[in-house]
Amino acid sequence: MIKARPIALAILALAACPPLAANAAPDPFYERTLMSAANARCQLFDPALAAALAASARQARGAALRGGADPDALAAVEARARARAGAVPCGSADLKLAAARVRDAFAGYSRMRAMDFPGEHRAWRAERTQAAPAGGGWRLSQSGASALGPATFGIAVDANGRESLVAVAGWPAALAASGARLVLRDPAKAPRAYVDPRAKTLADRLPPRSITRAILASDKAAAAPGLLPAGASAGAAFTFPASAAAALQRLDPREAVLLELTYPSLKGERTERIPLEVGDFAAGVAFLSAAR
Repeated sequence: MIKARPIALAILALAACPPLAANAAPDPFYERTLMSAANARCQLFDPALAAALAASARQARGAALRGGADPDALAAVEARARARAGAVPCGSADLKLAAARVRDAFAGYSRMRAMDFPGEHRAWRAERTQAAPAGGGWRLSQSGASALGPATFGIAVDANGRESLVAVAGWPAALAASGARLVLRDPAKAPRAYVDPRAKTLADRLPPRSITRAILASDKAAAAPGLLPAGASAGAAFTFPASAAAALQRLDPREAVLLELTYPSLKGERTERIPLEVGDFAAGVAFLSAAR
């Protein structure tokens, strides 16, 4: 976990942290948002540190939401942090002190090669390798499964260093699928996150179909060895457009999305369903950026 308190000591000199909820402390989110906003205006940090700070802010937001923070209250905290950052002169001694503390706190962050982002049901694993594996590999991944076998979903890199959002189904018959789609809440139909407090499993968290949209995979191929789930000998890789990754980053970390593989049959389309957790996908993406 990223160190938060050294940042807090300096930033609390700038402004008091507003309360978020009776059972949630917003300090990390407020502090990191404030410093990210101050950096955008005053260019306090290099790109890698700025990305690290953004990842930390997103992670703090996800933790606050999972801890019971109200999204509207979080939005108000973010607005206050950005307003305060906009009011502090770039040459302020307090801001310079806060920036120095941030640099100290994040000194080793850009050198970290891997990091786990746990969620309530699933976790994202981020890996910042120096070079792309010969057979392809994962930069950011989450494990899942269907009745037919294991699956992995996330950002993959090919041997040429190209990154894309990919779903790999780890069973040979997956190559017979006609395609794949990612089903997720459509903000145009339901602006607020779909979070059912009665949900016990990840599948229970899936939004009603009436408020979702589907993003179709743009390509299907045999999965490279480096992308296959553990224990799988063969499988299919489905590549999604960049818009799918952007859509995932806009969702609430508590939400679930559905990966569906579609198979043609005499009775119509048959689907294989794999629920996934949004979790700290956005924080993971920012973590990857912090090494560049």
